[in-house]
Amino acid sequence: MTDITNIPLNKLTAWEGNVRKTQNKGIDELAASIAAHGLLQSLVVRKDGKKFAVVAGSRRLAALASLLKAGNINADFEVPCQVIENGADATEISLAENAVRENMHPADECDAYRDLIDKGAPIADVAARFGKTEHYVKQRLKLARVSPVLIEAYRKGKLNLEQIQAFAISDFGALQN
Repeated sequence: MTDITNIPLNKLTAWEGNVRKTQNKGIDELAASIAAHGLLQSLVVRKDGKKFAVVAGSRRLAALASLLKAGNINADFEVPCQVIENGADATEISLAENAVRENMHPADECDAYRDLIDKGAPIADVAARFGKTEHYVKQRLKLARVSPVLIEAYRKGKLNLEQIQAFAISDFGALQN
């Protein structure tokens, strides 16, 4: 395992060879999450002159830049980075990080939001901490309150999100089974 080194944000730059060419949505949500929870995953960088090019973590770098622009962090903010050797295949590393990841299942996301709310977190706080709207969190809470039998069918692929949303309209749990 490679050691993690803290590098000031102003010493980091985007790597032109990053395999993710299409700009993703969700930078604001990621920035909100970093502001609330910190940077949970280090960046992967390699030396590039006097700076370090971000080989893996371009969305995190964009979110950090957003936080810098908003005045939430300073230019010398210490970013945890894994430094790879210049001889390492940066394209392969960039591809590996982007290709072998999987988004969380929406049912799991719903359960997690419900758990936070059930523990007393206000909906507005949960929404802000994850860069979502209150409306989005409320929708996920409705989905989390659908019958466990139906949620399990959704997890197994027997129902799709639109079908679960239709069941969420009803507050009659017994009728959902």
